[in-house]
Amino acid sequence: MRQVSPRSTRETKEAPAAEAASWPKLPLWLHRRIRALSRAQWRVPRHAGLKGTALLFAATGIAGVISADRVDETLTWVSSTSGLAIESVRITGQTETSEIAVLNRLELKPEASLAFFDLAAARERVETLPWVENATLRKVYPGTLKIMIDERKPFVLWQRDQTLSVIDETGRVISDTADGHYDLIRVVGQGADKRAGEALELAETSASIRDRLRAAVLISERRWNLVLDNGVTLMLPQEQPEQALALIAALDARDGFLSKDIASVDLRLGSRMFVRLTPEAAARRTAEIKEREKLAKRRGAST
Repeated sequence: MRQVSPRSTRETKEAPAAEAASWPKLPLWLHRRIRALSRAQWRVPRHAGLKGTALLFAATGIAGVISADRVDETLTWVSSTSGLAIESVRITGQTETSEIAVLNRLELKPEASLAFFDLAAARERVETLPWVENATLRKVYPGTLKIMIDERKPFVLWQRDQTLSVIDETGRVISDTADGHYDLIRVVGQGADKRAGEALELAETSASIRDRLRAAVLISERRWNLVLDNGVTLMLPQEQPEQALALIAALDARDGFLSKDIASVDLRLGSRMFVRLTPEAAARRTAEIKEREKLAKRRGAST
């Protein structure tokens, strides 16, 4: 039987106490937290290794997509394969703009997703088409894109040299092809595109002239010549052209002046008017004058 001396027992008890005394004193709440954690029974979840591996692969894939700058393409692919692919495009409101032109501006890819399709950017591209004034794009889930188009209104035809263009009321060129719009009033000359409304307002002062107007020619960007449906040209003055038109309208209402065999009416001097006959009428007029002169000579000879 082993004997333990009181001294050794006392040293054994004093040693832990001395060691504990050398430790820093912890707050009570921290001491309790440490004791609770030491008593907890830790268990590794089932399939933790498999799940961790899968998470690692997923994180690696996401990091690769981000580093390759292919986030948008990946999201689009996921969205389209989940049933949100753009399957149909419905276009309404257009008459002059072809559907093919609109589809080309959309720049749709085969795997395009309706959820991630940029409506604002597509609208800006569609509105660059010549005839398109405004475009409204709307998503109809799960897979339809609706496009409503407001087209520009053709105002007149603008001719300069050999080029003939359809323009709107602001003077913007809509198309350099006049097919289907030859019934529009034609304005001719440099600067006539921006002042076409001025010529039409001038003609509106006389209903009979406006109904027969076919072209307006801007001369030196100062004054207008108006061409009627029978080819008669009204050469208007730069100052007070409305009064000159009123004079012509009054003569026409009185005796059908504009239906006679005349080629042009020069009103540039304002108070004086010069009329030029058509070549045929001028020939007839010359023949009539010569015949009257012959008759006058005969009468003089007989007396």
